[in-house]
Amino acid sequence: MLNILGFALSIIDEFALWLYVACLLAILVYIRSFAVARKDRENTIFTIEKEVAAHREGRAMTRIGTVLGVVMVVTALKYYVMPSIDLATLLAPTPTLTLSVPTVVPPTQTPTPVTPTATSRPRPTVRTVETVAPPTPTPVPAAACPDENVCITLPGMDASISGRVAIQGTANHDRFQFYKVEYGQGEKPTSWHVINDVHTSPVVNGLLEQFDTVSVPDGVYWLRLTVV
Repeated sequence: MLNILGFALSIIDEFALWLYVACLLAILVYIRSFAVARKDRENTIFTIEKEVAAHREGRAMTRIGTVLGVVMVVTALKYYVMPSIDLATLLAPTPTLTLSVPTVVPPTQTPTPVTPTATSRPRPTVRTVETVAPPTPTPVPAAACPDENVCITLPGMDASISGRVAIQGTANHDRFQFYKVEYGQGEKPTSWHVINDVHTSPVVNGLLEQFDTVSVPDGVYWLRLTVV
């Protein structure tokens, strides 16, 4: 820390004149900025421009004060502090203490021979496991759709469903506007009910609707897809 302080004081002592010149040039630049801002504030008629010019005036004055403060600090160090300080003492190198560390040699260890002992392990018992083939699932008849662009693929014909069922298929054609999925009760439904709502986006081999079967009684139901 003393070396850094001594170096800074030596720079001030050696280049004090150049520091004064630099500060003088900075003050002249900020005085010019202040004068230009004052002139702009007097010549404008707009309130916002007056406020901006006033802000520039204040900033220029602040910087002038900062530079003057630097000049005062340099002057105080140059003519009042440094004459009473010996810079050679501050810049002298600090002695370094070197400690010798003895080298520790680890003792040599002689390995003890180990006689291997045979350990008998029990043999695994082989058990015969009969593999039972899983029952072959009954295939669900595929959907027979006259138009592949208007088709329900899942669930298939005569499928048993329960709970919340995902109805999948395709609802799409060239002049598509919307589609809806309906259900009707009985072998020959006389009335149809829309599941949830109509949909305005086409679907190709995807999810058409979610049918919550809990809301309807048990029985035989038909599903109908209408595309407009």
